Amino acid sequence: MSIKRLLIVIFVLSAAFQNIGAHWLYNLYKDGDRPYFGVRLNGGYAFPSDIRYARIPLSSKAVGFDVAVMGLFHAPMKHGFYAEPQVEVFYNSLKTAGTISEQVAEEQVTSATMKTIGFRVPVALGWSCGFSGVRASIYTGPEFDFRLHTSFKPNHPTKIFNSTTARPLYGDYGVDLNLRSGIGFTFGRVYVGAAYIWKLCRITESDYGAKRQRIAELSVGYNFKNL
Repeated sequence: MSIKRLLIVIFVLSAAFQNIGAHWLYNLYKDGDRPYFGVRLNGGYAFPSDIRYARIPLSSKAVGFDVAVMGLFHAPMKHGFYAEPQVEVFYNSLKTAGTISEQVAEEQVTSATMKTIGFRVPVALGWSCGFSGVRASIYTGPEFDFRLHTSFKPNHPTKIFNSTTARPLYGDYGVDLNLRSGIGFTFGRVYVGAAYIWKLCRITESDYGAKRQRIAELSVGYNFKNL
């Protein structure tokens, strides 16, 4: 998908949330929920089913970890429903061990590490309810994943790695569209939760990265004073 299509998608989402905003402002104080800002620290186990380096598919799977710091705005609507735009900065590290696809070249077993820095923009739509001093929530929604830099280092270089001149050699600017779903519990102002993230599609092409990203994560956080 081109950058032009990405901008159109962002414009449509912005227009939709402007419409939603007018509605929840009118009904804001009817359900006992209030808008607030919050922060989250997320840690997850990453296990994409396919990764690639310089347009060379690697037949092996990869595992690693994903850590992120998130800021959010909780916007309650009616009957317990809410919208929650979020922004997070993440660091992802993967390790793979396997063979290069036989269609490309006949190479020996190789292992490598892939480290990525970037930011994500999730837009959660959810429902919450309170009981015995605890507020439970369940949510799902789209998530834009912007990779600012990816480094790929083979531990046992082969001819195919040494001869590769694909651009960018030490960076990556791919954009993905993910789906994030999860549950959470709020005790006073303290939040704990769990989520699962998987890639829906690749919006812009890139030479590096997980083609089918999957992350299972746990979160802890704090909600600031209600507005």
